[in-house]
Amino acid sequence: MNRRQIFVMGFGFVAGLSLSAPACISVNPDHCINAGGDSYCQAEHGASQRFCSDNSCVTPTDDGCVAEVPTACWICNGKDGDNESCEDIAGDGDGDAGDGDGDGDGDGDGDGDGDGDGDGDGDGDSDTSMDCMSSEDCGGGTPLCEDEVCVACGDAAGVTCGAVNPALPACDGGTGECVQCTESDALACTGGTPACKGNVCVKCDEHAQCGASACNMSTGACMAANRVWWVNQAVAASGNGSEGSPFKMIAEALALIGAGEEGTVVVATPGNHNEPVQVLSWRTVALLGGADGANILFTGAPVVTLNSNAKLFADGLRISSGNSGISCAGSLWFDNGSVVNNTGILPATDGGVVIFGGDVRIRNAFIGGASNQEPGIKVLGGSIEVLYSTVAAGIDTVAIACMNPALTVLVRNSIVLSRSDMNAILGCDNLQIETSALEDDVPGNTALGPWTDPNWLVNFGSGDFHLKDAPEAIATAAIWLEGDPARDIDGQPRPSVDGAADYAGADVP
Repeated sequence: MNRRQIFVMGFGFVAGLSLSAPACISVNPDHCINAGGDSYCQAEHGASQRFCSDNSCVTPTDDGCVAEVPTACWICNGKDGDNESCEDIAGDGDGDAGDGDGDGDGDGDGDGDGDGDGDGDGDGDSDTSMDCMSSEDCGGGTPLCEDEVCVACGDAAGVTCGAVNPALPACDGGTGECVQCTESDALACTGGTPACKGNVCVKCDEHAQCGASACNMSTGACMAANRVWWVNQAVAASGNGSEGSPFKMIAEALALIGAGEEGTVVVATPGNHNEPVQVLSWRTVALLGGADGANILFTGAPVVTLNSNAKLFADGLRISSGNSGISCAGSLWFDNGSVVNNTGILPATDGGVVIFGGDVRIRNAFIGGASNQEPGIKVLGGSIEVLYSTVAAGIDTVAIACMNPALTVLVRNSIVLSRSDMNAILGCDNLQIETSALEDDVPGNTALGPWTDPNWLVNFGSGDFHLKDAPEAIATAAIWLEGDPARDIDGQPRPSVDGAADYAGADVP
């Protein structure tokens, strides 16, 4: 009998034996030294009290199980075991023999996984720990329970995010998490928040987020998908307005949009579409260019007229050849297009974009052109915001003119040029311009000096304002902010990092 066994026999009555009568001693079967040593403690207490002691060198416990190694009175394998080697089977999780690695030697740390944390059953039968009973036990990057193991959503074969949590039906393949939506899976995003950004449903701010219809920029909701009409002036005969059987004229589609109603019109005419466009009061219209954009022109009048209390969301259009490109008394959102080469015959009313009232927002656009008589933007009433656009005018005029100095003009991340001897922006006392590139020296902007070389642009005369031999300072003049367009007029990516330096104007060369 070894020394430690002798010690137990001499003093084991302290905890392992009980005095039932002066002449006899009974064994306590629930004490760890009589129930298998450490394996009993593992099964009863887990990692919190996984060592078996005879209670002679520790603060006594009812069953002898303690949290720390009881070096002087450790009975790791029970009173009948080989306890001389306790230090070699301490369950340290290093993969040594007898440390709970599940090899069936009966000594284990309880989990059979070799980590020594005592979280299993301690029977040494190679049991593995159970990660989950249901997905409620999982979360984070492993949100789904499959075969009793928590796994990433992209690794699950028989369970989906939507089945587990309808509020988070989409799978983020990058993080493994279940989320509300992804950019490729935004089916959960409907109603007033139809778009997905950062795995959260938000208001739309691009027409592409609305599939076949368009984004109502004023509400952030997608317009009705069953009120979309197609127009192609090249067809032999006007059809029913569907994509396969389009109308010939935009006016046919606009006639179907009554007061208080909204609708989307897609112009798919190849080449030039010759027709004046008028949006009547109390109508909400999205006018979109087809896959290759649309060139709408008309001579002798404004090409597009927007009446008071009307809303127009225009995207992917080139508007030219009119007395004015756009004559606006309502609310206009103009994106990813150009208003150039309009004749400007009448000084009082003509120009590229002429604003008589309402609110105008221009993003990713070329405004101006070959006309030397009238400004690219003329503000007689209302207000205008110009973002990431290139506004240029000829020798005898300015790029932006305010006919009422009190009107609000906001310009950011844009290029403003005029080949006249005057300032590029004239008469706008309430002008707010920042992080833009212009000829004038305005604090918070990049001063380019006099625009003496039209070759800064690909072809100013034809209205092609893509950058060619422009000053390098334009490349860092703008500051991209959260909510700004993620792409330029041609779909080239912008930094999309809040506070990053970027090209001013509509074009990233």
